[in-house]
Amino acid sequence: MLHKPKKILSLSLALALSVSMVQPALAGVTYMPDVTAEMSQASYWADYHEGYRDVILTPEEIKAFNEDTFLADGTMVMDLKTAAETYNGISRNASLISSAASDAQYYLSWTYDKDGNKTDWAYFQEMIDNTQDADAAEVMPTRYGIAVNRTVVQVFPSENLLLDDPNDKDSDNMALSAVPVNEPLIIYNTSADGKYYLARIASCSGWVPAEDVALCANKEEWLSAWDLPSEDLLVVYGNKVYTDASYETPQTSRRMLTTGTALELVTELAPDQMIGNRSPYHNYVVYLPVRNDDGSYSKQMALIPETAKVNIGYLPLTMENIAMITFNNLGDAYGWGGMLDVEDCSGLVRTVYSCFGLEVARNGNWQWNMNMEKIDMTNMSIEEKCLILDEMPLGSALCFPGHEMIYLGKVDGKYYVVSAVGTIMSPDTGNRLNTRDVMINTLDVKRANGKTWMEALNKAFMPCYAKLDGKEYGFPDTQWYHDGVAYCLKNGILKNKADGTFGIHDVTTRAMIAEALWAAEGNPKAYTQCFFQDVGEAHPSRDAIIWATETGVMSGYDGNTFGAADAVTREQLASILWRYAKYKGYDVSVGEDTNILSYEDAFDISEYAIPAMQWACGAGIISGNEDGTLNPDGHAQRAHTAQMLMKYLKK
Repeated sequence: MLHKPKKILSLSLALALSVSMVQPALAGVTYMPDVTAEMSQASYWADYHEGYRDVILTPEEIKAFNEDTFLADGTMVMDLKTAAETYNGISRNASLISSAASDAQYYLSWTYDKDGNKTDWAYFQEMIDNTQDADAAEVMPTRYGIAVNRTVVQVFPSENLLLDDPNDKDSDNMALSAVPVNEPLIIYNTSADGKYYLARIASCSGWVPAEDVALCANKEEWLSAWDLPSEDLLVVYGNKVYTDASYETPQTSRRMLTTGTALELVTELAPDQMIGNRSPYHNYVVYLPVRNDDGSYSKQMALIPETAKVNIGYLPLTMENIAMITFNNLGDAYGWGGMLDVEDCSGLVRTVYSCFGLEVARNGNWQWNMNMEKIDMTNMSIEEKCLILDEMPLGSALCFPGHEMIYLGKVDGKYYVVSAVGTIMSPDTGNRLNTRDVMINTLDVKRANGKTWMEALNKAFMPCYAKLDGKEYGFPDTQWYHDGVAYCLKNGILKNKADGTFGIHDVTTRAMIAEALWAAEGNPKAYTQCFFQDVGEAHPSRDAIIWATETGVMSGYDGNTFGAADAVTREQLASILWRYAKYKGYDVSVGEDTNILSYEDAFDISEYAIPAMQWACGAGIISGNEDGTLNPDGHAQRAHTAQMLMKYLKK
């Protein structure tokens, strides 16, 4: 997406006015470096992107995308309506023992209980035993549930905690995923103590507290609660919406409705209809799910104030709305697995897109398997990442192992994201900092291991850019040098510079080539002494240069110099690779039958390099330029060198 060089004057004035109005309230707010108060306004970011109000997918296209996600391998997203109507409870009991024991083994060595004590096997054995349904039978009916409270799916059926820090109870690894009010669930076994249900929500499965779920009488009643046309739903896009307190209607009093909650909208009311003891003026009327004393489902009418951040139907899927919904969560705590009534990093992405009716997978790795526009940034140079981010739409998901964020845009040469962040390296002290916050920051921020987020990025995708027939988004693509650079970085053939960049357009030096081929050989030990005057004992490429000259792959200059810092031309690079191929005993005869006279500058090739250039062209290591030239005496930039090395080493 192209960023606007200037904002429309009227919009700028409006934004300036809005910022000036809210600035006093923000005076005491803390921001990350390079983040300003105005950046906390969604309109600031939406206006940086062309077409920010264009609808990305229609409701029909969203439905098709969801169906595609249900069928795709590795998303773990399930169409609950297709669940089998019966299951083998005894078999499931047996599998639960096995899976719970495996989970326990995983958590055993690094978790703590609520009192800060290291967990032991007895701690887990009690939870494993509780997975067993005493009433299990070979044929059991699948039950259908509706969440009556905002709850979480968890690993074990237990109130126990699984802390990774004995002094921090707000990071409980028991939690897996948030479940909003009115979310449908498929219910299987009941825990031995009767307090938990083994449940499947669309995005994952695990245990949920039984008190947070109402069981429907049948599948039809279950579907009637949530499987409704968009226009019959009231969708919460605010951070949290609460029903008003009431002693008259305690079951619908102070109910918390989080982002993405979708409730049945009541549109036909009797004259002077009362909701509890109130008339519905200036309120939406909805049905809230209720758990009866016997655990069964019913629904009661409740009021949602007109001023709440809600919408009749799923919101139009635009970049402007993505930003607006995301920014409603700024300043929230970080909630691992949806604990603390807030979201973790991937949960935030999933929740934001749920407001449009999209079924997004639970975590970044599963989301990657959705049939959407995506780019693998593994071993990608920072230069290429920047070029891709320059064209990336607002709302894209950026990932590195352990974290996912939502892309906002580029301002003054810096790239900005918003996400639920667990830890970073403090920009003030350099220490590990538990931020536990939904916040805006640049990709210059460092992880606790000292790497910047930009360096760590390994995946980028747009969760709503579905690969559907006839859909074109202008999603960015990799650069021509991508494969070569990624191959060389992955295999340690060429390395990034000290500043973390690859130096795409930097010239390749003789020392770099020696190091690259030496690395390809596995860094063999050199046995001769080095007599080159410009390669001292402390020279970082000394061993590689000795090896290269020992083997005859490279040679020095007259006067006992190697020219380690000298730039390599394209014909020199071809000659070095040709000699390396001969050293390895490879067949280079393809060059004998290769005619390079069709290239316009073939006669500019130095006489010594002609056999090597013929071989390199014939072997596909050099393919020439678009203008029909070989540019033999041009300096080999590192990007070109990476491509040539990849082509050679793969052959």
